[in-house]
Amino acid sequence: MQPRVLDFKDFDEVLAEVDRLHRGGYEKAGRWDLAQVCDHLTYFMKASLEGATFRVPWLLKVLFGRWMLRRILRTRRIRAGGPTPQKPLPEPGGDEAAVDKFKQTVERLRSHEGEMQPSPFFGHLTPAEWRELHLIHAAHHFGYLIPKSAG
Repeated sequence: MQPRVLDFKDFDEVLAEVDRLHRGGYEKAGRWDLAQVCDHLTYFMKASLEGATFRVPWLLKVLFGRWMLRRILRTRRIRAGGPTPQKPLPEPGGDEAAVDKFKQTVERLRSHEGEMQPSPFFGHLTPAEWRELHLIHAAHHFGYLIPKSAG
């Protein structure tokens, strides 16, 4: 099963997709279920609001960080199969709690005013860049969950 190509323009679209997957069910085109995707996205959204709990080697950030950011924002795509610094990895199951926590974090992100925390990968980002990155990241991961009503 191939992943879908999604391109969210705002967080209303993201929340609508989460509700659709949660209510209607889905098939996995990847390894993670809805709870794992929501947990993973929540982890990175919270990092933009509260600061990351991990570090990226400075050489990697300096050599590739800004280049990767420009590519992601230009193409609105994230390459599949990359490693995640999130440890431990999200546990499967528990969609209800993970979806609720994700929605709460999206609301915190939407209502946040002012600067956000630096990215461990990309350094300083404007709030607009952070939000675009979160939309692209969400589209990447939710693309691997195929709504049952779509197939």
